[in-house]
Amino acid sequence: MNFRFNECKKEFDGGNFGKALDILNEIESDDEDYKFALMLKYNCLMGLGCYDDALVIINLLIGEDPYFLLLWFDKVKCLYYIEDLANAKVALKHVERLIDLEDVNDIICFVKLCNLVGEHETALKYCDIVLDIDDNVDILLEKSIVSNIFNDKEMMSECGDKLLEVCEDNISILLIPFALKLFSGMYMDCFNVILKIDSLDFKMGEILKKILYNQMLCDLNIQIWVEKRIELTIDESIFLLFDYKYDGIECGEVKNVNYIILTKN
Repeated sequence: MNFRFNECKKEFDGGNFGKALDILNEIESDDEDYKFALMLKYNCLMGLGCYDDALVIINLLIGEDPYFLLLWFDKVKCLYYIEDLANAKVALKHVERLIDLEDVNDIICFVKLCNLVGEHETALKYCDIVLDIDDNVDILLEKSIVSNIFNDKEMMSECGDKLLEVCEDNISILLIPFALKLFSGMYMDCFNVILKIDSLDFKMGEILKKILYNQMLCDLNIQIWVEKRIELTIDESIFLLFDYKYDGIECGEVKNVNYIILTKN
């Protein structure tokens, strides 16, 4: 049986949930590893998208051990994926009673579930509990989701600042402060984020600057009119918009050509 169990785990780790399930179905209920097999089995079922079947096993295991937090985490997920949101939120309340407030990993998992099922106020509460102690990246990312859902521009900007402080040069995460600054209307901060990402190559930097430029044109509902055709770098174009946004400069001269910024009808 131990050999088959190792074989099962190999299939499971490789994402071959159907094959792993076939092996698990061979294990009898009187086997000493049966409970562990059931846990693997419901995880296989979740991997295959059979959430109703997984729930049957999860509920059985919870009946035997109602304080096993991992089971409750997975129960919430299954209920969410079968679109039983009401019961998912009820199960989430059980999770809240069981989480260890000294265990950041527990809180991270709980906050992710809160955001998953739409309990964003609760997610925010527990994000702030962790952030009062430590600028945890995972929690900052979850709080960023909440700030975007609430359209709280100040919170978005604050999350962006914190992520910039703690993420060093992780480009995949540093693009999130770029987006937070962009959609919170902190355009100059957004431009500075691009400059701070050392690992950003020139081409990608130019793409992000063009995104910033086009977003500003859209948000401010403006267009730039020039007296005659002129080649401007993306930086020069952005600085014209910065002058308009922050200093109220609506017209002037750039590269010896007159320009004016007009509001679209």
